[in-house]
Amino acid sequence: MTPPAFASLRIRLDALGPVPEDEWAALVPLLRRRSLAPGDGFVRAGAPATTLGFVEGGLLRSSYLAPDGRLFVRAFSREGDFVASMAALVSGRPSAYAIEALEPCQLITFSWEPWRTLSAASAFWSHRHRLLLEAALLRAEKRERSLVLDDAQTRYREFRTEFPGLEARLKQYDVASFLGITPVFLSRLRGRPEK
Repeated sequence: MTPPAFASLRIRLDALGPVPEDEWAALVPLLRRRSLAPGDGFVRAGAPATTLGFVEGGLLRSSYLAPDGRLFVRAFSREGDFVASMAALVSGRPSAYAIEALEPCQLITFSWEPWRTLSAASAFWSHRHRLLLEAALLRAEKRERSLVLDDAQTRYREFRTEFPGLEARLKQYDVASFLGITPVFLSRLRGRPEK
């Protein structure tokens, strides 16, 4: 039977197709619970990344810090999302960005190396691993395309559509940085009628 602490992860993974009990039993020993307070780091920029997370509750921000001190928001991770510095995990290099809690967070975590070992030994988990990486790649490409090709109003509209209710949980600076605009320009966008 699924331990209550991991039920939300099981539901998320089952959404990709049912997880057989024997496969779930192989994953459970890798899982840990972790709580973060606002401001706590899940991944530090410049440090190795060793862990994947699944957000049970709360909100995290992935961001780059420029040499001049400006913060550039890369992504937000909320309930039901997986969170990790994937490039750092895959390459073994230090993470180029930080991931920190913006709200109190409850995570289910699993270490990268045992996960890779499980994925290599199990065709089922190998397939799930590929599906999750493909989904992350599609999200990243969609965001990159939007930053390059869409105007600010289109990016803002898509942000509100893709992440309903998230704006109310964020500071104006974080939303503006994610959209690639200034907080002043975001205020102007908020005042414009929808097209």
